[in-house]
Amino acid sequence: MKAKYAIAASLLISVGAFAQKDELKAMKKLMKKDPSPEIMQEMKSLIDKTEPLLGSADDKQKADFYYYKGNYDLYMAMTKMDQNALNGAIADFDKVIELEKNGKREYTPEITKEIYPEVSATVLKIAKNFGQQQNYKAAVPLYETAYNLNKKDTINLYNAAAFAVNAKDYDTALRYFEQLDQLGFTNKRLSYTAKSPEGEVQYFSDKATRDLYVKGQGYTDPGVHKDPSIKGDIIKNIALIYIHNGDNAKAMKAIEKAKKENPDDIGLLQAEAQIYYESGDMEGYKRTIQSILDKGSKDPNLYFNLGVTSAQSGQNDEAMQYYKKTVELDPKYANAYYNMGIVQLAGEDVIVEEMNGLGTSKKDMARYDELKKKRDNIYKAALVNVKKAYDLDPERDEFRTLLSNLYMGLEMMDEAKALKK
Repeated sequence: MKAKYAIAASLLISVGAFAQKDELKAMKKLMKKDPSPEIMQEMKSLIDKTEPLLGSADDKQKADFYYYKGNYDLYMAMTKMDQNALNGAIADFDKVIELEKNGKREYTPEITKEIYPEVSATVLKIAKNFGQQQNYKAAVPLYETAYNLNKKDTINLYNAAAFAVNAKDYDTALRYFEQLDQLGFTNKRLSYTAKSPEGEVQYFSDKATRDLYVKGQGYTDPGVHKDPSIKGDIIKNIALIYIHNGDNAKAMKAIEKAKKENPDDIGLLQAEAQIYYESGDMEGYKRTIQSILDKGSKDPNLYFNLGVTSAQSGQNDEAMQYYKKTVELDPKYANAYYNMGIVQLAGEDVIVEEMNGLGTSKKDMARYDELKKKRDNIYKAALVNVKKAYDLDPERDEFRTLLSNLYMGLEMMDEAKALKK
């Protein structure tokens, strides 16, 4: 009896293997046809019928199956914009590569050199469109997919992290940023560029992907670009997420660790300064910014930020000096002119309050005139800078509103009317 059962079992295995070969042959024939809903439905039926039989298949047959299934999943992903199908296709192709690792590589070259770069190019294009639509949440998994297709293309993991921040998915962003930190990613390398049909310069991490865009999607002017280090930006984001989560100690620990490795990295010092700022330590903020300036930085934003923190702490004379340095470095820095006007108006409310509290006696009227002259001088001084800010950026409501108030306060009604028009 035992022998009979053994023979029966072996027959079942033979029949299963036989049927499996027939299904794989049928899939191969379908692969040669132009895809259509009917063809894809037939392919799906064959996949469902064959997959349970894979236990008796050899590595070659399994590689065939996952190659065909990967193409099917990829078709569904591209036609329906289905992220799950895309993930499935990549998993299928990865299995093919693994199965062929120690044998004949029938499909691996096509997958790694043709399919993956093409999928990556398509996914990145969709991700960029989502970004332009400010649909950051939808773009995140696409950038992660592009990274998983080519782990050397680490900038896509950085983009996934950045878009996760924009989507306010801070836990995901932190996971990506910490992974980038562990990888030692700095982006300080050569990248490949091409100009899109819309005239925008786009960056690619590898020549093959860039060349695909140039060859098939109307991109022009291929070139090479040297990317600066973004190590400080990565650490800054890690620290800021920790601050958002209420863990300032971890935030500062991340900065201190990075500074030991890169003590002269301006980006890290800027990140440290922002941690102080976010945590309300204005003295620590100013001290760190000053250390950046001592290293020779000519960044007008740093001087502007020092002006803001000085003004917030009531050091108006110091704030004015920083704002003046800002416009010296960048004469078109509208916010600096506006803030100078705000600083010059400091104390104006006290004068107005006293004016409003005076009576109609001769003494009060004399005091009123004295105060009005003092107030007008303040307005005139502030008007110069607020007008410069408005001229540089006339669309800013706060610039227009303050300028209008100053005109009316100085009884410059023609100018106020013209501004209103």
